[in-house]
Amino acid sequence: MRIAGLTAIFAAVVLGIVGLVAAPHVDAAPQRAGQLLSATDITARPDAKVGGAQRVYSITYLSPNSAGALVPVRGTVMIPAKSNRPGGWRVLGYAHGTAGLGDQCTVTDRMGHQGRYDDWLGPWLRDGYVIAATEYAGIGGPGEHAYLDGEVAGKNVIDMVRASRQLIAQQGGQVSTGYLTSGASQGGHASIWASHLAPSYAPELRNVGSVVNSPPVGIADYFQMLAPGFPPVAVPDYVTYFSYVLAGLKVARPDVDVDSYLTPLGRTVIANAKTLCYPNQGRATKGMTVGQLIARPLNQGPLIPALREVTRVPTTGFRAPLLVQQGGVDVVAWAPLTAQWVEQTRRAGANIDFREFTQAGHGLGAWSETNALTWSDTLGWPRS
Repeated sequence: MRIAGLTAIFAAVVLGIVGLVAAPHVDAAPQRAGQLLSATDITARPDAKVGGAQRVYSITYLSPNSAGALVPVRGTVMIPAKSNRPGGWRVLGYAHGTAGLGDQCTVTDRMGHQGRYDDWLGPWLRDGYVIAATEYAGIGGPGEHAYLDGEVAGKNVIDMVRASRQLIAQQGGQVSTGYLTSGASQGGHASIWASHLAPSYAPELRNVGSVVNSPPVGIADYFQMLAPGFPPVAVPDYVTYFSYVLAGLKVARPDVDVDSYLTPLGRTVIANAKTLCYPNQGRATKGMTVGQLIARPLNQGPLIPALREVTRVPTTGFRAPLLVQQGGVDVVAWAPLTAQWVEQTRRAGANIDFREFTQAGHGLGAWSETNALTWSDTLGWPRS
């Protein structure tokens, strides 16, 4: 009840903000995906500014949730200190990795904390890219977050780009009609979907390319092997990811009785996943095994087909080139599954630059962003 009450209050506040900043006849204006609702300058906040940024704005904008309804979604726009290129600033639609599902698990408004993103996003800003970073529907906004609902996340990324362009236009800035998407892990999954959806979902813009790092593909393929007592070994982070995936499935597909597959402990862990951010969920589940959480094989009944549909990644419809970077010893997003997806997608006509780093794990490091920036600067960017 407390969470529901806070959600209602948040929605009321957002609507109030819209009424203050929008045009006089806002009630008569149609709502549209990517519509900018509010923007607050947070440059002076200690944790907000990444090196290379001149201004930082926390925004809300409209984008779909898993039910298809347009809802307020949070995000952060970083405007570079570097002056405009001849064709206008380039926009990087950034999709962050797994941080948690709860409202307190926001990432983008704290990227300046202790300079942790300076090596990651700083080079993009110094090269004249606007960073348009979404929080995804349900994180810091109304409703619950459907973790790894790829289609929703992809639309959230694109709509964040749309909203950032509106903000820049309001300030008299010039921006290219082209944009790039980028992300790792959960963000890599979202970046794949954004690239796939771009031609039909946002035909007014041009997706010049997408960076995909350590993407979780084929999730249903290995979830279908899980059963009571299996796996019996406690693997760091596996229970956390397992809990987030099933908590997200409960949001995206409420018709599937996820709890019927879980032990009492499993139900508690999945319930906690809705609010505990990544570090806290990891501590709360330390020493647990996935097998302890499962009451019956996941490959029975409707769970795996539903999970396959929600978390799948497309293999067709990519018009822009993709840079896919993968660690060879990644124990979260498995390299063989990524390589298999790349091969299938290439056969369908996609232009993919696939780079596997044999000694790297799930976290590829800031050097992967340097690779991505160099690659991005070779693409054909349109003028404003």
